[in-house]
Amino acid sequence: MNARSEFVSPTELAKRLNVSRRTVFRLVSAGRLPQPIRLSKRTVRWQWADVEEFLAKHERPKRAGGRRG
Repeated sequence: MNARSEFVSPTELAKRLNVSRRTVFRLVSAGRLPQPIRLSKRTVRWQWADVEEFLAKHERPKRAGGRRG
């Protein structure tokens, strides 16, 4: 399987970006991640190459919450 056709789930994407699954969807809503591909009514996936390309062009998502100071 080549990198272009690698689909990742919300859970896998969250792990790769070091954020929570919920944060993945918040980042999509904020336009800081690309929209997922809907495979069925309850299943979405992202093409990893599309995510990498998007992040290269935009600011890398920051982890929500965290410590101050």
